Amino acid sequence: MNGFFVLLAIIGILFGVYTYLTRPRKDAYFATAEYWVFLPGLEMPEQNEMMDRVIGKNPYRPQNRDPIGTKEGLVFSDVRLHIALVLRSKNSVAFRPDLFTPLAGPTAEDLKALSDAQSFVKLRFTSEERLKDRRHLQFLAHAADAVAELGDSKLIYDPVCERLIPRTKMQEILGAKADVSGPDVQNRVLWRTNPESSHAETRGMVKIGLPELITPESPTDQRVLIDSVLDETIRNLWEAAEIPDTMQVSAFDDTFEVLFEPQRKGPVQVRILRVPQATND
Repeated sequence: MNGFFVLLAIIGILFGVYTYLTRPRKDAYFATAEYWVFLPGLEMPEQNEMMDRVIGKNPYRPQNRDPIGTKEGLVFSDVRLHIALVLRSKNSVAFRPDLFTPLAGPTAEDLKALSDAQSFVKLRFTSEERLKDRRHLQFLAHAADAVAELGDSKLIYDPVCERLIPRTKMQEILGAKADVSGPDVQNRVLWRTNPESSHAETRGMVKIGLPELITPESPTDQRVLIDSVLDETIRNLWEAAEIPDTMQVSAFDDTFEVLFEPQRKGPVQVRILRVPQATND
């Protein structure tokens, strides 16, 4: 009899383990955004000076709007914000030019600034809690520019988007737009190519806690069309802050059905289908 109860206990334990392992799981949330500001020197600017430059002495006021208000300024004291100095002497791999090619598209001036850099300031914001807004993106861009100004930097790197940004370009962006938290600034579509075909991938969706997107292998002559469809898709997803099963977007006077196929790991695969136009008999 005792053996019977032991057997029942074992069966109960095994059933519990099976139920735990096969239960539906909610996908973990993770958002991250980051800038590296390359400096010719070895010291990080004082954080008080940085915050004064970001808030009190911010030179950018497009449309006569203060780009950093109280809610954006609170990011500075958020525990999810990490600011650190990385020295070339202790982490030379991070300064290697080949790590930034070809997707980052460095110019000769970018490579010269990278070669001259002796350190970089890493500004990173990560969250495992669902974000309520995009204030962290607004703050990080202005904070990176402030560090660049105070540290005499000529080059900024966005590792999430795999994009090198000359300081002059960052000034141009911040001077032109009061709100730089949108997908036109924070996202990009890049292409990985081979002689016969290529595919598109997004960079930047993870900044708002969404997975990146990837297309199947596609003919290279479809690149302009796919870029346009993906750009519109990204704008819609940025607004919705979630991935649906399907979405319709318009491009080049046509309507396209975008199908989202989540993978167990990695980016969401998207398939783009042209929607047939209705005809009048």
